[in-house]
Amino acid sequence: MPTYYDDWLNMWEKSREEFRNSRKWIHEEEVEWVETQQDAKSGLLVSPETGFRTWGTTSMISEIPVGAHTGMHKHGEEAIHIVQGSGFSIVNGVRYDWQQFATMVIPFGAVHQHWNTGDTPVRYFSVLSPHLEFWCGMARFTQYENWGKNTSMPSVPVSANGYDDKGRRIVLSITDAPKRGGGEGGPGLAAADIPEIDPDKPLVLGTIEGMMGIRAGLHNAGLTEFMHVGKDVNGFHPYEQEISSYLINVPHDEGGTHAHMEAHLYIIQGEGYSVVDGEQVPWKPGTCFQVQGPQTKHQHVNTSDVPSIQVRVAPGIRYFFEAMAKDEFPYLYYKVRPALLRQKQEADRERERERSR
Repeated sequence: MPTYYDDWLNMWEKSREEFRNSRKWIHEEEVEWVETQQDAKSGLLVSPETGFRTWGTTSMISEIPVGAHTGMHKHGEEAIHIVQGSGFSIVNGVRYDWQQFATMVIPFGAVHQHWNTGDTPVRYFSVLSPHLEFWCGMARFTQYENWGKNTSMPSVPVSANGYDDKGRRIVLSITDAPKRGGGEGGPGLAAADIPEIDPDKPLVLGTIEGMMGIRAGLHNAGLTEFMHVGKDVNGFHPYEQEISSYLINVPHDEGGTHAHMEAHLYIIQGEGYSVVDGEQVPWKPGTCFQVQGPQTKHQHVNTSDVPSIQVRVAPGIRYFFEAMAKDEFPYLYYKVRPALLRQKQEADRERERERSR
């Protein structure tokens, strides 16, 4: 007679089957827009409700009409990226102003509300973990006000530097976000520094720290850094979510190939595809797709005439498991950007020609 242990032995294959049968991407035209108490218009992207098999995390997109504000509520930690528009957020009674492409963290349990002060609708991308919190018995959403039209502006203190009174950054302007890499190989990268990796023997990086040691330009043409769970990056102190960065590739460029735990990617600019666990995932502005994990091999390819910009998201629980399971499911690196390998191969051929003269 089967026992609980037989069930445990089958858990891995059961989870693999669930991942195989789940949704892999969603385009903007497939989003089901709804009105809620909180938002005039919002839609789920990578989420269990839309057919994805996530680690308890949901990514979504919302709009604030001109001359309107969201509801006021509190819940678990949330990370937000302003895709379009300008306005401000009130977080625990303090006003934080923002413009297009700003990034925010709403601390766990903080009462917050967003206001549109511009002449175009505000669109914001956000990530939160209601399903994981529910599984842990910690999902508590409290609604104080519903969304509505602006009749007057709230009179509250204004943050001068984007930080709260606990020393945590709440909002970061895109102009203050550090950028690294860029161009072919990044600053000062010589052909001799470009590694050729045997695909059957990938580099074992272990955790995200190993990946962050990859020299600028080897993996993506550029990166704009926002926040990282468990690290003081730009003054943010997230625990449950992170909108870590923009991943940027130049026109008709391919990124490096690597494998790691769950991530969501939301496309701001460019068109192309990603090869995720052997499957081609098409993307364009407004697309959101999932790298499932725990060790999903993937690569991003920009096929357009403009730089591609991907918003990278990772759930905090990923890093809990990544640190613990780095021997069983290490972060792996298979191949640097093909453009750099071609650069290296041409340099090697030139050296051979020099030697033969």
